[in-house]
Amino acid sequence: MKREADRSLFERIVKTQSASFDQWRMFARIIRELKAIGATYYVNNGNIYAYRDKNYTMAVVAHMDTVHEIVRGYQVFEANNKYFAYDMDTMSATGIGGDDKVGIFIALSMLKSFPNVGVAFFVDEEVGCLGSGVADMTFFDQCNIILQADRKGNKDFVTSISGVSLSSSDFQKDVKKVLRAYGYATCSGMLTDVYTLKTKGFKGSVANVSCGYYNPHCSDEY
Repeated sequence: MKREADRSLFERIVKTQSASFDQWRMFARIIRELKAIGATYYVNNGNIYAYRDKNYTMAVVAHMDTVHEIVRGYQVFEANNKYFAYDMDTMSATGIGGDDKVGIFIALSMLKSFPNVGVAFFVDEEVGCLGSGVADMTFFDQCNIILQADRKGNKDFVTSISGVSLSSSDFQKDVKKVLRAYGYATCSGMLTDVYTLKTKGFKGSVANVSCGYYNPHCSDEY
């Protein structure tokens, strides 16, 4: 059954500015959303960890920072189901920060919809995965899968990064039918938090998934 996305939640997230080393606005927004969901949460090394049911068996992670600077005239627009941002003071395009605001939205949506999901939100991924580098790995001890939505486009399911295999052959075999049904395929990718978690010793399968943002790290991102 297709689940309808919570557009109001999505808009609250994309309208919140966040930059590396300056993500307190997004931090506060996520805490408000977690309280509204009724989730249990805690903060460790600036990262946020949350769950609804303490017996969660998988996790979805995202990062709170974007590469874009904080601008006073930031405003989000929507046209033909595409979201983009302008700096109204300079009347010029400025990145909307879909990387990784879309991932934050997906993590919160998963937490809200599925009781077996825990979520984590990391600081400063864009400057070297600093938050996931000091992750509380005990949060993931009871998980066998960690997913991240931090990939441009709408067709990639990243199963290896920098020569490191992120998931087992059994996991890749099990998800193949679902990937094919939605037009996705496995591929290699670039540095992001699930890679760091895997290299820190997580024993289960992880993956990074395309989530519908385009032109990342550019002023015309949408």
